[in-house]
Amino acid sequence: MSVLKTSVRTQSVRLDSSAVSIIVICVLMFVFVSFPQVTISYLAHLTQSAINQFGLDLLLISSFMVLLVVGLSISPVGKIRLGGELSIPEFSTSSWLAMLFTAGMGSGLIFWGIAEPSFHAANLPVFAQNLGDNTDTALAITYFHWGIHAWAIYAITALAIAWFSYNRKRTLHISSTFTSKSKRGWYSVVDWMAVIAIIFGVAGTFANAIALIQTGLEQTFSRSIDSFSFRYSLLIAIAILFTASSLLGLQKGIKRLSLFNTVIMLAMVIAVFVLIDPIQTLIRITSSSLAYIQLLPKVSFSIEPQSHSWSLGWTITYLVWWIAWAPFVGPFIARISRGRTIRQFLACVVLIPTLASIIWFSTFGGASLDSDFSSQVIGSVSKDYTQGLFVFFEHLPLSQIFSIAALILLVTFIITSADSALFVCSMLTNTDSNRAKLIWAIILVLLSASLLYDNDVELNKQIAIAGALPFTLVIVLQVMIMLRDILKHSQV
Repeated sequence: MSVLKTSVRTQSVRLDSSAVSIIVICVLMFVFVSFPQVTISYLAHLTQSAINQFGLDLLLISSFMVLLVVGLSISPVGKIRLGGELSIPEFSTSSWLAMLFTAGMGSGLIFWGIAEPSFHAANLPVFAQNLGDNTDTALAITYFHWGIHAWAIYAITALAIAWFSYNRKRTLHISSTFTSKSKRGWYSVVDWMAVIAIIFGVAGTFANAIALIQTGLEQTFSRSIDSFSFRYSLLIAIAILFTASSLLGLQKGIKRLSLFNTVIMLAMVIAVFVLIDPIQTLIRITSSSLAYIQLLPKVSFSIEPQSHSWSLGWTITYLVWWIAWAPFVGPFIARISRGRTIRQFLACVVLIPTLASIIWFSTFGGASLDSDFSSQVIGSVSKDYTQGLFVFFEHLPLSQIFSIAALILLVTFIITSADSALFVCSMLTNTDSNRAKLIWAIILVLLSASLLYDNDVELNKQIAIAGALPFTLVIVLQVMIMLRDILKHSQV
């Protein structure tokens, strides 16, 4: 009888924590939907103020993550297998890499593949104006924003969750880092904070992707689209797709779409590589990668006073963006990584996606900057970030096919990212049911709809990182607890 009562009380606590988290987030979404302009502007102002105040601290935290990845990988700790020596990986290496990459930043590569290198080439910050070839420098800055710093944040947060789940026999909750008890009490607040960061982070990216899809359709088919009604119709259509994918589950939904996305991305990269100038692209990949390595010590531990505003607007905003995605990318990577050694885990999670990002930006952004029509692309990016990619495609053979492929990728990347987000939100709130996934899907769509009201790319970026700022402290504490626990319980 006492066991039964304890079980009932445990279920009650889980139910209460789930209900509270959903109610709090629903209230937030109601406010945003009811007063989109006021609430979004106010939250963006708070976010920018926090970035201004803690910009250098955020940079140092992310750089520490990079150093920690290196230290753990080369240390004896790297030999430890997540789940124990007899643990076997659930997914093949190719499926594993495809899922972690497409969940982590897939749609962003499509959105910024041309836009960011083009913008930096035309507007180099003061500290980067005399470092050598401007195209290499612009690409190196882009790699800095999308490379090892971003993936080190993902890798360390994922490792903390995987360690406590698989090696210390706890659940895949972020709060499990802080307590081994099934009744987490106030520690469950950490999971709620993570859910809020997830919803805001994915909604901001979702809104920007829809803006790019609209631009792509207009330029591909040479017709104007009624912006307001189209954006909301597209939002609902994609929401139906990612909800359906989520209901299919991890094996049938996310895995298959991730592999599909990877194949399409590879096909696009190879096609552009062959059509533009293969030799020049290889040279650019090499020279810009060397520029990236040379740039890292200069930008990883300090902010140049003359480039302070630029660094806050680009570098720090990006780093906080990755922190915003860490609450769902971290648990998701942890969920699919059982059976990997810590060394393999860290090396693959950080280096493989970084290399893929370098190839992507060099093949698209580098090829664009080296082309005869670079001024047209830069001009279009200066007017609207969403135009550069499709202006680039206009100068390629089979331009319409490229544009359609990019649009398909954008949609499927949104689906895999949102699908992963719904999966993690349900997991963190102990509501892993189809009904709960529908609730989280509705909440995500409502916030995205609020952002689409103004359709401001920069504003969407600010909202995407809003939930990350308070969560940064959680990540720092997670890392400290994980390191202490690994050293205490590992026999290496």
